[in-house]
Amino acid sequence: MLTVHHLENSRSQRVLWLLEELGLPYHVVRHARDPETLLAPPALRAVHPLGKAPVLVDGDQVLAESGAIIEYLVERYDTGHLLSPPPEPVTAGERLRYRYWLHYAEGSAMPPMFLTLVLRRLRNAPMPFFARPIARALVDRTLAGFVFPQVKLHLDCPRKPRCRRG
Repeated sequence: MLTVHHLENSRSQRVLWLLEELGLPYHVVRHARDPETLLAPPALRAVHPLGKAPVLVDGDQVLAESGAIIEYLVERYDTGHLLSPPPEPVTAGERLRYRYWLHYAEGSAMPPMFLTLVLRRLRNAPMPFFARPIARALVDRTLAGFVFPQVKLHLDCPRKPRCRRG
């Protein structure tokens, strides 16, 4: 049986979703973040040296990195090609489009979401009272001037034909 080492609020949500979509039986080992640092617990290092989640254990295979896990699961278990194109007679364009959207979540969508998480944590972090307005202003301007426009771009893009081409 597949085992997923899951860290709350992590990219392992994608792996759990895929396992559900593929209808595969799996077991989840939940790991809680440290409440102060929000880092993974040391127990996760016992599973994989980076101590990050997700980690998938499939027999003797131990895989980390959500993108690599997703590719592995699709190649090994999506035999009916429900979520991936069949090997033939797929055109090069179809294969590239599939690969683009497969990696889009990590390469394009995740950075603005991660920045939002980090910046909001910084905005509300304990600090001397005189530094608080400066820190909040920097965070607010960064979110408004860079992060939120990026998020809007990603939300608007799928509605445009050139984005759907991959």
